[in-house]
Amino acid sequence: MELEGSEREELTHALQGAFTSVEDLHRMVTVKCGRDLVPPVEREGAARARALVHTAEAEGWTDTLVRGAQAAAPGHPRIRRFLQTYFSSVQRSVSGSALARIIQASKQALTPELWRDRLATLSRRVCRVELEGGRALGTGFLVAPDVVLTNSHVIEHRWVQALRVRFDLKVLPDRIAVHPGRVFPVAACLAQSPHSPADLMHPRPREATHDELDYAFLQIQDAPGEELLGARPRGFIPLSASPTSFTPGVLALVMQHPKGRPMQVALDTFQGVNRSLTRVTYCTNTHPGSSGSPCFTQDLELVALHHSGDPRPGHEAAEDDEGIPLETIRASLSPGVLRRLGWD
Repeated sequence: MELEGSEREELTHALQGAFTSVEDLHRMVTVKCGRDLVPPVEREGAARARALVHTAEAEGWTDTLVRGAQAAAPGHPRIRRFLQTYFSSVQRSVSGSALARIIQASKQALTPELWRDRLATLSRRVCRVELEGGRALGTGFLVAPDVVLTNSHVIEHRWVQALRVRFDLKVLPDRIAVHPGRVFPVAACLAQSPHSPADLMHPRPREATHDELDYAFLQIQDAPGEELLGARPRGFIPLSASPTSFTPGVLALVMQHPKGRPMQVALDTFQGVNRSLTRVTYCTNTHPGSSGSPCFTQDLELVALHHSGDPRPGHEAAEDDEGIPLETIRASLSPGVLRRLGWD
């Protein structure tokens, strides 16, 4: 299924409002979607629109339906409102076939709807790291109500008080801003470890050491994790409760702001972890600006801090992306910082 539950209802009501007769709906589906299909004529209103949405999802042409409705009724307010939510959602970067693969490989009793709901919740805790004025530097994510984790190299040579984090950035494919997001100032850096010079070399002359973990924990003003989004606080991303083996072939998911753009999900597989447990590699389609992204398992458990793509020229879209295992980062922190994060 390509839609969240709330999206399904929103699309149903948008279609019902924009195409009030069977003839209007048939014309849109036939001409704009290239499908010779209409739900049973005897169904009226919402039931007819709901049946069409169900059929499109079951047959895998939901995106075609959405774009067909846009083409047939571009000025209709309900269609326009739905499109803003649909196209700006991180859900769109996970296809139905990818989701089916995730659910099949999951070790938990997950449904597509539950997995997408978790993804949406986690996406609200991921932010773009930027300079005052809006210049994008990288990605980060909340690990406590007022602490964002990102890479050390993202903020290297920057004045900490000039840093900002931006949540909830929503932009349509044509770059029209639907929501500029919520910006919070950075107050201080609580803990930091530099990147390794070896990270930029290929072939790599040595492994990164435990003093080269490329992280920065940033204290954020006004505790964005406590901000209410609807009836619930934004929250933060907890560390995985179980040890991670990073088994080759197991699915890996990176939630990122590539090149400063709105959030996307990169999905592929883990390749393995090095002997010193300081770097884990995976095949994902990340780009500059993705540094500092959270890396999850297929069950959306946080296990690593993404920090770089393939260092070879011409390999920007990456064969060997890598991150730092969160357990290794945790082991490097002082007791005071561990207590501050609730990781002790």
